[in-house]
Amino acid sequence: MNVFVLSSFIVTVLTQGLDLSKFRQHDYQFIIERADALHYDKRYMNYVKVIPFKCNRTNVALNGTFSFKINVGSELVVMVQFYRFASNEYRLFPLRFQDKFCKFFEENVTGFQRLLNCGNFVGCPLVSNITFCNFIPDESKFPPLIPSGSYRLNLHALYSNNELFVLEVYAKITRPEVK
Repeated sequence: MNVFVLSSFIVTVLTQGLDLSKFRQHDYQFIIERADALHYDKRYMNYVKVIPFKCNRTNVALNGTFSFKINVGSELVVMVQFYRFASNEYRLFPLRFQDKFCKFFEENVTGFQRLLNCGNFVGCPLVSNITFCNFIPDESKFPPLIPSGSYRLNLHALYSNNELFVLEVYAKITRPEVK
């Protein structure tokens, strides 16, 4: 039953352009395990670096630096694809978001406005060198009804149909035990 409800929800997100800023959930915890810059296109980027670190007993935060060779301004598109760990490998999970980064930022999807807390990131339009630190996503702004388990999130940054870089984030979704 849960799979059917989740599949219906995901189809709704993909086909009807659901307003992502309205996501609210307090059902599960989103815990980052590790993150890395998988690759970047040296024609468009000087470098991409993402460093995860344990900021307290339960949270992993991210520090990052992005240096663009081109002016992406407000036209950077972010595509996030989820993969779920099943049968000893990460398999495609039917949850995918794609929109301009500035729209995600303005609507505070998954807590993107927390990027302003530390570093030189000042919002949109994007500048050529961006650093952020101590970023922890806001789990209350994630979509509801995602099943518990281990996930890999691939974040693709696109500009004019060119892939600039790919970030890979491994995370767990857990729910509190009921006793």
